[in-house]
Amino acid sequence: MGWPPALRELKELLYEVYLAAGAPSLDEITGDIARDNTLKGSPSRDTIRHVITHGERSGQQADVVSVATVLARRAVWDAPDLVGRVRGLWVQAGLARGAGRTISELRGDVRLVLDGGLGIHPAPDTGGASERFGILPAYVPRDIDARLKTVVDAAVAGHSGIAVLVGGSSTGKTRALWEAVGGLPEGWRVWHPLTPTAPDAALAALPEVAPKTVVWLNEAQHYLDPEPLGESVAAGLRELSNDPLRAPVLVLGTLWPGHWDTLTTRTTIDRHAGARALLCGHKIDVPDAFTPADLAALNSIANADSRLTQAAQHAEGGQITQYLAGVPYLMDRYSAARGATRALIHAAMDARRMGASLHIPLDWLADAVPGYLTDAEYRDLDDDWLTKALAYATTPCNGIPGILTPAPTRGPRNQRARRRPAASATHIERLVPKPQGPRYLLADYLDQHGRHHRADTIPPIDFWKAAAQHAHPNDLTELGHAAWARGLYRDAAQLHKNAITHGYTYVAAPLVDHLFLVHPTDPRPAQWAAANVVPVASYAVERLVHALRESGAHEQATELAERAAAHTTELAEQAVTRTTNVTPEEAARMAEQWDAMMARDPHVAYERAIAELEDALRDAGAHEQVTALAEWDAAHTTAAKSLAAACLMIMLREDGAHDQVTALAEWAAAHTALDHPYAVARLLDALREVGAHEQVTALLARDPATHTALDNPEEVAWLLISLREDGAHEQVTALAEKAAAHTALDEPEAVALLLNGLREVGAHEQVTALLARDPATHAALDHPYAVARLLDALREAGAHEQVTKLLARDPATHTSLDNVLYGGVHMLVNALREAGAHEQVTALAKRLPARGQFHAFMALDGNREQFRFGREPDGSAAPSWTWDDMD
Repeated sequence: MGWPPALRELKELLYEVYLAAGAPSLDEITGDIARDNTLKGSPSRDTIRHVITHGERSGQQADVVSVATVLARRAVWDAPDLVGRVRGLWVQAGLARGAGRTISELRGDVRLVLDGGLGIHPAPDTGGASERFGILPAYVPRDIDARLKTVVDAAVAGHSGIAVLVGGSSTGKTRALWEAVGGLPEGWRVWHPLTPTAPDAALAALPEVAPKTVVWLNEAQHYLDPEPLGESVAAGLRELSNDPLRAPVLVLGTLWPGHWDTLTTRTTIDRHAGARALLCGHKIDVPDAFTPADLAALNSIANADSRLTQAAQHAEGGQITQYLAGVPYLMDRYSAARGATRALIHAAMDARRMGASLHIPLDWLADAVPGYLTDAEYRDLDDDWLTKALAYATTPCNGIPGILTPAPTRGPRNQRARRRPAASATHIERLVPKPQGPRYLLADYLDQHGRHHRADTIPPIDFWKAAAQHAHPNDLTELGHAAWARGLYRDAAQLHKNAITHGYTYVAAPLVDHLFLVHPTDPRPAQWAAANVVPVASYAVERLVHALRESGAHEQATELAERAAAHTTELAEQAVTRTTNVTPEEAARMAEQWDAMMARDPHVAYERAIAELEDALRDAGAHEQVTALAEWDAAHTTAAKSLAAACLMIMLREDGAHDQVTALAEWAAAHTALDHPYAVARLLDALREVGAHEQVTALLARDPATHTALDNPEEVAWLLISLREDGAHEQVTALAEKAAAHTALDEPEAVALLLNGLREVGAHEQVTALLARDPATHAALDHPYAVARLLDALREAGAHEQVTKLLARDPATHTSLDNVLYGGVHMLVNALREAGAHEQVTALAKRLPARGQFHAFMALDGNREQFRFGREPDGSAAPSWTWDDMD
């Protein structure tokens, strides 16, 4: 796309007039300029070429004006008008400075990088250390810094890059990012989009991001998670990082592990496909604690700075960064809080974990507090309870902010706003009101603490009523989703209804679906939604029209579709263009992107990139490009692309490229690496499918059973089955023995698949050997789907002792219910029932609503009728309510 936008527009304008002038030669343009004594510029041939074709801004305005003038005359354009436009764009391009602050600004004022700026937590001021050594203590490099430095050094060399540090709260993620970019050369900028909301700020200024800019996404979930803007931000960042005309740029972010899982885990409704594509392959894990080597490095520099000395002496379990961020102080203050003060803190914790953004309105917290109190505590409230609670929660100590910190009410200084015409503003931008009243930020560590320790608690009714009244409009949709996922149907409906009144069209379909489920004979929710949405987002309107038809509101569906037609015509035309005009250049670009993905993760590439590439080309009817791409890849395939070779052989055969099939099959059988069992299995399957029997024999002769890796038992199972299909019985036996004896046992789904694979190929002795290694004791219990698969596999194998051992570890209590698919929970319930563990089924059912798995809870016997109107936070069935009860 290029930068700055004015320069891009200037170059496009000059090239347009150049073509309109008949694409004159450089000598012709030079002659025209030389013959006109009124022109001030006298550019050389090279300068003219630079003006017309190069992406950079030319140094002399007079030269650009001279070129524009003679081209306008040849094209019979209005020369004075064109010159005026060229002068204006040339000046704008010269004045452009790009989004963000210069790196020297940030280095010169450490306050800009602390909380409220880039987000680094200050350390406690022990013994006046801040004045002597600076607000930030000396930095101790760790292993993560070397990996981060590789990305930063590549950017300095001109290559755009992405890095995301993933770790718990206060583990040093943001400080590590700052240490990495603080030494960037002069000319680099750091852009940290914040207001009015993180995704709005990012989308508004992405076009203004210049080369040599760090895009600072501290707590990246605030940019990538919100619907629907998060996916737009992800798309914009991917476009930015892939734009050679704006390289180099650095996209740097931080995430907690739970947020990483949310953004990168594929779910039934794939809300974060763009975020996953942006993030995957760029993760750097940050440990919770210092290693012995890190502690030794700390001790070597800690003598001078009392803050480091104190941390080295008192931090428990090597949690140095947490100690320096004031975690012990915060936890002491939190543990000592009582009554309304503790309720205020819990309300803030619940607001964040239910979907509120960073700045929580005080009115929301204050109105929620009574719901958290006991009857005695509520009776004892005095008139100034809120003042006292706030005073306690906001009290800092030794330079460490309190549990709650007032959110800044002033906008950023010395930064230009990007003005957009009212007509181009989104409907949401025009409708969302400015938040009123004071707002507060919850301390980062306590936010994480609340997500973990309050995960089995549903906030009280007062919390949800206050949220509907006081939460920021940007948060209403996520809060409504959280309420619905916990069975609070009435609160979810109110929150989603409020979101629609603020212009959030895409939540109208869920509202109609949900209300139809609760009140299938009441047409009013559908009628209200159809009448109150503004059809500005085609996908949201499409979903709503479908929901209206499903609920029987056919008249409203037709009317809405007609209203949306005018808004969606242009989008539809663009969609048609995108899916029918795939040029050879675009096909080559897609191939390059696919090739890069192959290098990162060939397993994922086979399932995703190849399918997407093939579908896109075939849907476009681009059969020539399919063949060209296949020939290109057949010539360039390497050992790392054996999975791609398998897929391409099938594509080539379908398109009649038999010569390429043979060439690729021979190459793959002879040269493909044997250490990836899934790749070898898929290649064997593909060779068999295309009839390349000689190449199957050649590949088997290389003895993949001996050379394959055992890292992934699931993939070993694939290879076992494929070898059996090819009649390689000796290799089946050899691989089965090796896998049963040496494969890792900590992944329950993989072990289950290996067990099933061994049984399928008749390797009964190896089944016994694998069971003797006691997989039930070693299996991780994190994922319900995986535990269910192992329980079923053990039971089907007749391994009753192993089933008993696995059940004794109480998977119903210990399995994670965060970011899991409904099917996984349902499978675990069924597996526990089949195993006779009925008490564990009951225990798991009790956990489901608070963990946002109410749909799985409703699938259990008797719950659907009992909880027809939803559930209350205390676990009781919700009383009957109707659309009339909505505000």
